[in-house]
Amino acid sequence: MADDEEPVCPKPRIEKECHPACEGFWTEYKACAARIAKKGHGQCEPQNMDYWRCIDRCTAPKLFAELK
Repeated sequence: MADDEEPVCPKPRIEKECHPACEGFWTEYKACAARIAKKGHGQCEPQNMDYWRCIDRCTAPKLFAELK
């Protein structure tokens, strides 16, 4: 990378790469969101947190390996 180039954060790319490994959690979240849309009330925070926990666990070792 040249001195005048802006550094690019690899985290968004790695998160996308990790999505297939967390597809089950994403499916649960989307199903919950659909139920909430029908009922008009409720929340899907636990499903959302499960998905992002999975993404974080997958992303962290890959991200730190690239940042070394």
